Amino acid sequence: MGSVVLGLDVGRARIGVARAERGTGLAFGRGAIERRGTGPDVEAVRALALAEGATRIVVGLPTPTRGEESRQTRLVRSFATALRRAGLDVILEDERFTTALSERRLRDAALPRGRRRTKAAVDEASAILILESYLTRAEAEATAEPTAEPAPGGADAGRDDVGDGASDPDPDHDRDPAPDDARER
Repeated sequence: MGSVVLGLDVGRARIGVARAERGTGLAFGRGAIERRGTGPDVEAVRALALAEGATRIVVGLPTPTRGEESRQTRLVRSFATALRRAGLDVILEDERFTTALSERRLRDAALPRGRRRTKAAVDEASAILILESYLTRAEAEATAEPTAEPAPGGADAGRDDVGDGASDPDPDHDRDPAPDDARER
């Protein structure tokens, strides 16, 4: 088995937590941490990482569909920086649509109705999706054949700290179609 990785869905009230081993492609929920402030929250994540033997923390980064930074995006980046300062290896992963997908999965799951509706369950499910997205992308990158160098200034230029949105069901969701006169005739 590979090394242990934790996934976090950082919200204002809770931090959803998931755990996986690299190479498995599967993540499992570990509940949610109730937020008490940056210092205590960083300590709670650090203690959990130590207890689980985690070598990496994958933090979901809420990126609006148009790519601009929101208040929550800035708060999550700040929390990731605090985790790094505490000595943790942190990777940011695009988490677009994970809450909606998590709510849908929970609605369809064979869980008691009360458990499906708890916000902590949604946060945990979102952390699972974030971590599975990271695992899928990391595995694909590890097995990919080297190709030509990407063009400078491409779509992801300057965003090397964020996963490519593998959790996004429609990667072209924010691209405008070409005007009629620009299409091949």
